[in-house]
Amino acid sequence: MNYGISYIYFFNNKISMKLIEKYITKQLINSSLLLLLLIISIFSLSKSVQLIDLSLNRGLPIYFFFKLIFLSLPAIIPILLPIILCLSILFSYSRMRNDSELIILEGSGVSKYYLAKPVIYYGFFLSVISIIFTIYLSPSSNKSFKKLLFSIKNDYSSSLLEEGTFNTIGKDYTIFLKQRTSDGKLDSIFIHDTRKPEKPTTLIAEKGSLIKNENGNSILLEKGSQHFFSNIDKKLSVLYFDKYLLNISSKDSNDFNKKWKTPSERSLEELKYPNLENGDDRNNLQAFKAELIHRFSLPLNVLTFGFLIVSFILSQKFYRVENFSFSLKVIGLIISQKCIYIVCSNIAIKNDGFELMNFLPSFIALAVGLRIIIRNAKNI
Repeated sequence: MNYGISYIYFFNNKISMKLIEKYITKQLINSSLLLLLLIISIFSLSKSVQLIDLSLNRGLPIYFFFKLIFLSLPAIIPILLPIILCLSILFSYSRMRNDSELIILEGSGVSKYYLAKPVIYYGFFLSVISIIFTIYLSPSSNKSFKKLLFSIKNDYSSSLLEEGTFNTIGKDYTIFLKQRTSDGKLDSIFIHDTRKPEKPTTLIAEKGSLIKNENGNSILLEKGSQHFFSNIDKKLSVLYFDKYLLNISSKDSNDFNKKWKTPSERSLEELKYPNLENGDDRNNLQAFKAELIHRFSLPLNVLTFGFLIVSFILSQKFYRVENFSFSLKVIGLIISQKCIYIVCSNIAIKNDGFELMNFLPSFIALAVGLRIIIRNAKNI
């Protein structure tokens, strides 16, 4: 048995309540940090396999891997916070129950309402963190993340070419190659060039090599043919060559700002006042409205999801609960709420006038939590 709680009762009531509150809060913080570290580690590991291959075998600088992981975190943390809070509540209170600390507190006359107080305070704190991420950090990091990807695809496009598949480079080139070596040599190359839509070109070569110079990325093709098809006069022309140098860098590679900004990259001001003269903006007005409401619903999810879980946990008789079945019920509640959240988010994005559906999961969690408290009022 862990006697971390028992010494508290030697103090007067006011001091002991403060100590209990700090003790529970410390358990919640420790569990949250551990869960956050674990999830980020799994997320980083899942992204690392392909990026490390690009870094070690294809010349992509290793710092791109760490920078991409770092820039992707602000977007996932607000989504993870409700789950992290719920699981930290489960782990903290389950450990205290297993060590008989909750039984001691209940037997000493400590109200279950009071035991829930640290969770509410901690939930408010995480909600503020979520607001900072969703409103300020996530949009800017999403933009920086996509800007870096854009830069990699243009500056290191040759490093991203994969064997045995059709590779799309920018908007102009589709490249297929049978084999490539670590020193940049290519075998059996097929390239479709659509820089001139009225006269698309196909290049076929026995071999080639990747070249990087001040003009960007190029492929030196050897022993091949160039096929032209004119959409105007419907004629096919073929030219044969011994060597042909093709620059595959995008002309717009240095102008990321020309690209259309997705809702997740935009500030609140840009979401509220899109450019109606832009066709892409006009076609995505519903997505802008849904994203705007979504950013305010995420912090509320943190608080209400935590309220639901702690209401359920504290409604149980501590000395009667079986660990496995109890944990399954709590995890089932968490999964159910996340499923409702995903469904409501999709409805809000696709249907005009349904933006407020983003708040529905929070209202459901709050209603169910209040119902549990009211139903078990005599036991709390």
